Amino acid sequence: MGYNRCMDPRILAYLPLVSPIATLIVVFVGILFSNRHVDTRVSDLQRYMDARFNAVDQRFAAIDQRFADMEKVADARTQLILGKIEDVDTRLTRLEERFAR
Repeated sequence: MGYNRCMDPRILAYLPLVSPIATLIVVFVGILFSNRHVDTRVSDLQRYMDARFNAVDQRFAAIDQRFADMEKVADARTQLILGKIEDVDTRLTRLEERFAR
């Protein structure tokens, strides 16, 4: 049992068969790590896009609120103008009645 032992010829016969299998295993492990890296990058991109879309949604919500506020102001002013027109119409009707006599 020393260092001068001969190598078993069966080991040399199996070596060409084991080498491609070991290469396939190494490639497979590399693909798994690569896919995990790609999955991480895709997840990062998805979170980034979700944040951007949420920011755009918030902006649109603020714009919708501003339009709603402007609509309320426009409705109030329209009602005020309609009230003034009714007053002018009433006065004009009185004047017409007064001069029609």
